[in-house]
Amino acid sequence: MFQAPDNLRPTKRGFSSMSTSTSHPADGGSPVLILGGGVNGACVARELVLAGVPVVVVDEADLGGGATAKSSRLIHGGLRYLEYADIGLVRESLAERARLLKLAPHLVRPMRLHIPIARRLGGLLQGGLRFVGLSRVAGVRQLINRWPIASSRGLWAVRFGLWMYDRIAARDGLPGHSVLVLGEPDSLPVNRSRYRWECTYWDAQMLAPERFVVEVLRDACQAAGARGVPLWVLPYHRAVLTKDGVRVAPVASERHSSSAPDGGETFEFTPSAIVNATGPWGDFALRGLPIEAPRLCGGTKGSHLLTQHAGLRAAIGDDAIYAEADDGRLVFILPWGDSVMVGTTDERFEGRPEEAIASEEELAYLIAMANQVFPQVELSRDEITLHYSGVRPLPYVPSGKTGAITRDHQIDVRRTPHGTPVYTLIGGKLTTCRALGALAAGRVLEQLGLPVVSHTEDRPLPGGVSYPASAAALRQRQSRLAESTDLPLPTIEQLWSLLGVELEPLLQAAGDRRNGASSLERLPGTDWPVAIIDHIIQHEWVTCLDDLIERRLMLLYDGPLTPETIAALADRLRAIHPTAVADVSATIARLRQHYGVTVADGV
Repeated sequence: MFQAPDNLRPTKRGFSSMSTSTSHPADGGSPVLILGGGVNGACVARELVLAGVPVVVVDEADLGGGATAKSSRLIHGGLRYLEYADIGLVRESLAERARLLKLAPHLVRPMRLHIPIARRLGGLLQGGLRFVGLSRVAGVRQLINRWPIASSRGLWAVRFGLWMYDRIAARDGLPGHSVLVLGEPDSLPVNRSRYRWECTYWDAQMLAPERFVVEVLRDACQAAGARGVPLWVLPYHRAVLTKDGVRVAPVASERHSSSAPDGGETFEFTPSAIVNATGPWGDFALRGLPIEAPRLCGGTKGSHLLTQHAGLRAAIGDDAIYAEADDGRLVFILPWGDSVMVGTTDERFEGRPEEAIASEEELAYLIAMANQVFPQVELSRDEITLHYSGVRPLPYVPSGKTGAITRDHQIDVRRTPHGTPVYTLIGGKLTTCRALGALAAGRVLEQLGLPVVSHTEDRPLPGGVSYPASAAALRQRQSRLAESTDLPLPTIEQLWSLLGVELEPLLQAAGDRRNGASSLERLPGTDWPVAIIDHIIQHEWVTCLDDLIERRLMLLYDGPLTPETIAALADRLRAIHPTAVADVSATIARLRQHYGVTVADGV
């Protein structure tokens, strides 16, 4: 029987008000333990509580701070996967893309991508052999690698792939592909000495997957409260096996408080199942429990850079580039507010995922790729605003091209010495997190003898409920909100991209408490209302200053970041959670080491 201490009662930092009773309405079972608070763990948790199953979510770091925060932030069907005949994955990905555009419209936006093409032929033989699986045969692989026109994807190969892509995505609301000759209207100013055409197609972008994770868990808490199902969300905690079950205890660190406001005590329980949703940490999590298993995960490292280069930003407009490098890798050049993201690399990585940092070689590779497509911009190293690197949660494949490793998901099943099933999620990507969550929850429900039904296919996130039906309606609501609060419209738009429709009642309540919306206090150095920041600290599991800057407010990417702003955030955090660690100098050092960001006065 699960015994939760009183300090785990879900009354602070975003927990719904619910009973701590753990009796399952169907079988009286104990909670399911989910290891990992990224997109996959959050989606599994939401599915389970909606099915009436109590859940404990444990993460050794912050929510959404691992592979989720280090992705390319694309919601896409996986055009490249067609080369490897992963049609099922493409179909699932495109279906999930359509759902996310509908259910999280404040976080996901459609985006047109341009593929620069140099020649008509090229890639047909290579792509065809990959499609039927013959490229995995050693002799055939060597032959096609020597074929003179197989080194790059030509117009015919790309058009055929896009034709298939459109057929699979039929009637999802996004336009089909088109072919442009350079210089035609809507074409981008790519390198004319290298390229002759651009093929365009549509996918989508999610700039803040960290916010997506928090919103999924907040929705799970609301659902749990409505159903009277216990849900505990415990970042900065670790779970290990005991004689009878598992022990959950806080992780002590200089970066955050070892006595978090809602879960600082150690407790034990016997879970009905364990879901290992730690992504690239999957093998480390199994060893930490410990549970014997062969190597399951073999993630590759992907690095990205952001730049505020005005010429590059003007060159892409609101569209994006999906270009092939000389080595066959595919690189994205993506809009990000006033900045541009360039990514990603794809290198085997054997260390702990949290140790991944973009190397100078990777940054040079990405800069060269941007200049290959847009030589007129002459991007340089000192124009990189920040960089980040993460490890993909891929299955272990000891050799071969990293690009050929499947991006599909799978589930490995083992048992603890007590007989508790352990489901390790392998692979997966941001686009298909809901589908993987439903699949994993279904396996757990089946083991518990409960009906296997997904509850999230048509369930919007809180910020997307009753969303404006058109872009014009959205602009009108945002403009009215700016006028009523006396906040600049760009600030409203930025806050809306984090909170969606929930922003309106929050600003209204903050204004009412201060006898008029115009009296909303701003965070020093910004136009952000302090009331919104306080709400996020109180209701979104913020434990340390890094959580707030990197993953809740997204200030790492959107700025501004000055010592004054960081110190003001530290003061707000300590005012609400007096035990929280908010070391301004340590945060500034971390930003420099992990992201290449130098915080200076007035910057």
